[in-house]
This record gives sequence, C-alpha cells and structure tokens, in this order.
Amino acid sequence: MIEVESLMREFLSEDMANYLSLIPAGKQLRSRLICAIAPQSEKRFLLSAIIEMLHLASLLHDDVIDDAKTRRGVPSLFASEGSKTAVMVGDIFYATAFTKLVGLGETVASIVAESVAKLSRGEMMDTKLATAFNSDRALYEEMIYLKTASLIEASCATAAQIAGKDRARYAEFGRKLGVAFQVIDDLLDITQDEATLGKPALNDISEGKVTLPLIALFTNGDATTRERLLALFGKRVVGDDAVWLKAALAKSGALEESQTYANRLLVEAKALIDGETELLALADKLVCRIS
Repeated sequence: MIEVESLMREFLSEDMANYLSLIPAGKQLRSRLICAIAPQSEKRFLLSAIIEMLHLASLLHDDVIDDAKTRRGVPSLFASEGSKTAVMVGDIFYATAFTKLVGLGETVASIVAESVAKLSRGEMMDTKLATAFNSDRALYEEMIYLKTASLIEASCATAAQIAGKDRARYAEFGRKLGVAFQVIDDLLDITQDEATLGKPALNDISEGKVTLPLIALFTNGDATTRERLLALFGKRVVGDDAVWLKAALAKSGALEESQTYANRLLVEAKALIDGETELLALADKLVCRIS
C-alpha cells in the first residue's frame, strides 16, 4: 500500500529510510487486515505503518538469529550489510514505531507492545526448540502463536479498537488466522520449489525447525521412519533424502493432517466475521495458498 509505505518513510530520517529499499517488499497482510476491519478510520494507515515497521524490525533480527542469507528471494540486509547493521536498523525501526504508537492511545499501544513481547518470546522459544528434534505439538503451536500469530492478532484487535468494533472477537479471528497462515507456510516449505519460495525447499528441517508436518510424520511413523527423520534433523535435505522425506510425508498423511488443521482454523476464523465480504476473501487468500 502506497499510503503505508509513504508513512514509514516519513517516520524515518533519510539515511534510515534508505534501508527500506534494501528490504524486499512483503505481502503487507497485517495492513490489509487493518484496512479491511477499519476501512473508515482515518487512523488505519498510521496503525498499519506502525505494525509493518515492527514486523520488519522482527524480520531483521530474525535473519541474524537464523543466519539467513536471503529474504524473499534476494539477499537479506544481514547478508548485504552485516549483522551489526541489521540489528541496529531493526532497533531503530522498533524505537521509531513505538514513538509513533503513543499517538494512537493507551489501549492500542498496550495491545501492540504486548504482542511485540510475545513475538520476542516466540523467537527465543523457536531458537531453543531448534537445539533438538521437538515432537511435542503443543510446544510447536505455542511457538507459532507467539512468533507469528500474536502480531496478526494484535493487528486485528487494534483495528477493531480504532473502528469501534468488538475487539475480543477480531482478536480471536486474528489469532486463528495467524496460526493457520503459519501452518500453510510450513507446508509450502515442503511442497513448493526454491524458485517459488525464494529460499531453498525443505529449509525448515535443515535449520532445526520442526514444523507440524514433521511432527505428524514422527508421531505417525514406525521406528525406521523416525530414525531416518531424526538423522535428517539439522542437515541440508537434498537428493534421495529429499525424495524420501516428501514421499514419507505424503504417504503418512502428515501433509493432509496439517492442511486439515489449517482449514479448520480458517473456518473457525471466518465464522467470527461472517458477512464481511472483503475480510472473508482476504482470509481465504492468506490461507488457501497450496496449489
């Protein structure tokens, strides 16, 4: 959204605004949700710009933590400018966003601040879980709620707040949608190729990220399957290993199980905003990305 991007540049000094051009543009899904929930609010673009800046800051830090050389198919800021610059730019984005957040009132500021704390806890949890193969689905679901869904939840809740709508209902919509969105991202890591993803396929397991399909395969698999899956943890999965893993995930029903879970969350989320055509269509677009 041009209005959101323009505000983000206005927030920053010229030298800091230049870094926005080095970060590949994303889907701006949080902004789209905010504008769909609060289409008449004159605060919608300001809130969107703040949320997008916070999201970018988290990605900059995330790339350093994960040693990620690419972001959306192009070199990450971490790769092109180094870890120190990526961290400091992320810090400036955070501080700038919080400064602007004050103008939206205590309730909105409190919701967003809490979500950023959750996001950081989720990143810490993700890092800790990557030290060993995690087969606990509850831990996985808690982590993706904190790391991904919490900011989407906050976006929807604050949009409802500035629009004078039921904040709790839209927060629940955002939470369910956010979890479903991440589960689909985890599925895409398995089902799509590098050209589509903008990063290597089967990248999650190589980075020590045990996602829902992998947990389902481990839970449903026999001893031989589990042993081979554990042997792949933290390694680059290519060649025969990649062929085996994709076939095992499909045969075991792990992919279908994960897709069914995401679909159920989507149905539950949509039931909360029945009748809101634009928001319903956006929810479908965010989750129904498996071809």
